[in-house]
Amino acid sequence: MFEFVLLAIGLVGFGLAGYWDLRYTEFPDWLPYSMIILALVVKGVFSYIENNWWVLGNSVFIGVVFLSLGLLLYFSKQWGDGDAWLLGTLGFLFPSRLDLGAITFFPFPLTLLFNFLFVSLVYLIIYSIALGIKNRGVNKKYLEYLRKEKYKFMGFGVFFFAVSWGFALVMYFWFSFGIDNVMQMIMLPFLLTFILFFSYYAKMVEKNLFKKRMKTSQLKEGDVILDGRWRGLTKNEIKEMKRKNKYVWVKEGVRFAPVFVITMLISIFYGDLILILI
Repeated sequence: MFEFVLLAIGLVGFGLAGYWDLRYTEFPDWLPYSMIILALVVKGVFSYIENNWWVLGNSVFIGVVFLSLGLLLYFSKQWGDGDAWLLGTLGFLFPSRLDLGAITFFPFPLTLLFNFLFVSLVYLIIYSIALGIKNRGVNKKYLEYLRKEKYKFMGFGVFFFAVSWGFALVMYFWFSFGIDNVMQMIMLPFLLTFILFFSYYAKMVEKNLFKKRMKTSQLKEGDVILDGRWRGLTKNEIKEMKRKNKYVWVKEGVRFAPVFVITMLISIFYGDLILILI
């Protein structure tokens, strides 16, 4: 019963966060706070009924760890404070596996983190490519950059293939590695080369599409200034900027909240995505 309640809180809360983020580029601060409070209430009731207060204590411990990781990324200007609180919420809600789906190989908090990283990477790739398709000028600049730096990319590619395939042959002949393990090593340079090409493409998208210059008179509550932490402006801060500047640079970041509901569902009903790579 309690597991279905936790799942419902996650589905509604993370679902709303993803919907609002995609439609309005932000979601209200009260949403993750409310989800955390509800998670602790449910865990507290369950702890009381089962006379096992570790259920609540584990939720608090894992939630604080996840929130700390999220805030660390926020203070290092990697994402917004709302995303940090959503990561914390994931820990408060699901510090342990629910008996609703797959059995995970790793402890469930690690499963959540590994799956979150995997889903984030795929999401960022799809998101960046979609933006590039909508803005063909970025693709043109990227192709021009590739033509200019083609020898550098060819060098990296040859290096990845030589090292990976050479290592695979050594492991096969000298250490009797199975053919499946060798094939995974041979596929590694393709993955590394793709990540290399995509990293430059993502930088190109970020440089050209994830910021814009706008009049301070057009600023609205929740806009994020380029040089500051990823935090939405308040009404008072906007008034102050209008007095000091006519123009400012505003961040246009990835609408990241959908990653959390995807990670939650995959972790609960599928299990460890990282095992796909092993």
